[in-house]
Amino acid sequence: MPKKKWIFDTVVLSNFLLSDSLFLVEKRYNGKGIITGEVYSELSAGFALYPQLKHVDKLIDSGVFELTSLSRKELKIYKQLIGHLGRGEASCIAVADNRNTTMVSDDRAARSQCIQMNIPVTGTIGILKASIIDGLLTTTKADEILQKMVGKGFYSPIRSMAGIT
Repeated sequence: MPKKKWIFDTVVLSNFLLSDSLFLVEKRYNGKGIITGEVYSELSAGFALYPQLKHVDKLIDSGVFELTSLSRKELKIYKQLIGHLGRGEASCIAVADNRNTTMVSDDRAARSQCIQMNIPVTGTIGILKASIIDGLLTTTKADEILQKMVGKGFYSPIRSMAGIT
C-alpha cells in the first residue's frame, strides 16, 4: 500500500518556515510532502525579503518534499481552477485530485474547492493539532509555534491549541 501524501500550498508552508518550525515538517512529512513548481515560484519570490523561505530547498534536497510538475491531466484541472484561485492553490488542487493526496491549505476558497471536489484538506491548525495528538509537540510548544506564526502575519482562527486537542 502506498504512503499517504500531502500537497502543500505556499501559505501553510510559509507559516512553518517563517516560524522556525522546519523540524516539525521534516518529522511529520518526510518523504510524504509534495510541492508544485508554482508553489516553489511563489516561495522563491519571497527569498530576498524572507530568507527563512529558502529552507524549502533543504526540504526538497533531503527528500522530505518532492518538487513536482503538473501532468497533462493536472494541467487541464489547473486551467479550470486558475480563474478563481491563485496559481499555487490551483496547482495543488489539480495534483491532489489526480494523485489522491491531501491538500494542505489555509485559503478559504481553496478549501471550499477541495470540499466540492471531495479532496481531503487540512491546514496549519490541523497540522499542529495532529502533531500534538501524535506526541511530536506538547500543547505549550504548539502554542509557541502558533504565536510565532501569528507574529509573522498568519491570521489564526484560534489563540491556543489547548481547546482543540
